[in-house]
Amino acid sequence: MKNRASRKGDDEVVVAGKRFSCAELETTLKSHGAVADASIVGVPDAHKGEVLWAFVEPDPEIMASDVLGAELKGFLRREIGEAAAPAHVIFGPLPKTLAGAVVRPVLRRIAETGDPGDVSGLADRAVAAHLAKLRTDALS
Repeated sequence: MKNRASRKGDDEVVVAGKRFSCAELETTLKSHGAVADASIVGVPDAHKGEVLWAFVEPDPEIMASDVLGAELKGFLRREIGEAAAPAHVIFGPLPKTLAGAVVRPVLRRIAETGDPGDVSGLADRAVAAHLAKLRTDALS
């Protein structure tokens, strides 16, 4: 497996020997009626190479829940394949720049360590802290 630095940006992950484009996974996830926005990151895993974490902003009309999380995992599994199902689904607003671009490195650091790192470029710095708390809650 190539190391993360040699990959083109943050767009590629390898899960259980299968290579995925985060953009493709996100597009598929966004096609689900309950999803307003989504971002997917790969996090190192000793057994699978990487595991997927999905950060999902649900449609404002939809209540985020464990049931919805399981539904979204199953949706990706059916649409793309078993390895495409994220290990974790975290609901909340996504960290974005002032221009509206999702900052995937912040999401990866939150998924890996719970610490968002440098959030000075975010439009709303509180979003990263909120997601870090949700990650801690999800793993406890």
